[in-house]
Amino acid sequence: MNQILLTNNQNNKKKSDKYNRNNSGDMKKIIIFFGMVILIFAVLIIGVYAYKMVKNKDGSEEVEKPSISLEQMDTEVKIVAKAEAGISKLIYTWNDDEPIEIDMNGETSNEEALQIPEGESKLKAKIIDENGAEFETEENFHIEIDTEKPKIEIDESLGNGKIKIIATDENNMLKYITYKWNDEEEVTVNAESENQTAIETVIDVKTGRNTLKITAINGLAKENTIEKIFIGVNNPVITVTREGNILYMEMTHDKGFKKIEFSVNEKEYVYDENFAGYNPEQTKVSYKFNLQEGENTVIIHAVSTENTEVTYRGKCNYEE
Repeated sequence: MNQILLTNNQNNKKKSDKYNRNNSGDMKKIIIFFGMVILIFAVLIIGVYAYKMVKNKDGSEEVEKPSISLEQMDTEVKIVAKAEAGISKLIYTWNDDEPIEIDMNGETSNEEALQIPEGESKLKAKIIDENGAEFETEENFHIEIDTEKPKIEIDESLGNGKIKIIATDENNMLKYITYKWNDEEEVTVNAESENQTAIETVIDVKTGRNTLKITAINGLAKENTIEKIFIGVNNPVITVTREGNILYMEMTHDKGFKKIEFSVNEKEYVYDENFAGYNPEQTKVSYKFNLQEGENTVIIHAVSTENTEVTYRGKCNYEE
């Protein structure tokens, strides 16, 4: 009896050992499998990272170029500009007008809505990114002219920070025009007579980047509205005063000076980058000279960093 029990116990022990060996072998296979999966995954991650590092290091990774699209919306066109590196400047030109240059200060995208002039017009647009890369495009636009509407023109040839607004209507009398800068209060200029077919007014251009909106209305209640962006700059201001035998000269400009040339009694003096104390950001420059006996002549030519310029000429007599 004891022998039978012992035999059964030994048989059970053998079965248990065989079962444990089988389990241990299966567990090793599972561990090896998952270990291989983790290793392959790690190799893939390292490979992708190394590829990116190499691409960045040799500079061969492609960077999106600056782009401009011109999208017409009824009587307006929208300039859509994009630059992954940041936009430095946006420059556009209508027909043969002076280019409008806008500092974008590193913005990665910008949309600029412009009024399309009546008739045939060509718009040229260019973007420069922070790395100096450029992209430009141009497109022709056509807006039908309504002969019953007044015509509006802007004369920019006056200089000294002024422009002239000219509204005309060959077929109907004009009632009035209105204009305003940005969202400021509107200014109205009425016709001086009932049969007036033209209204003109001269206004100052605001300093900085501003939008001017002009509307003209005729006797048939037909109106025409245009908008235009202006980059306004200031002229230098020259003030000359005399105290006894001393002539005081003061030149001011809110952005500083590129050059100031003095001619006092035919003696020449220049304030520019070659002058020891020159500072282009200095907004006020002052000088004084002793007058000589008899007639004295003074000529001052000042050029600002915005390339606006003014010339002063004067004479005075001095007797000791």
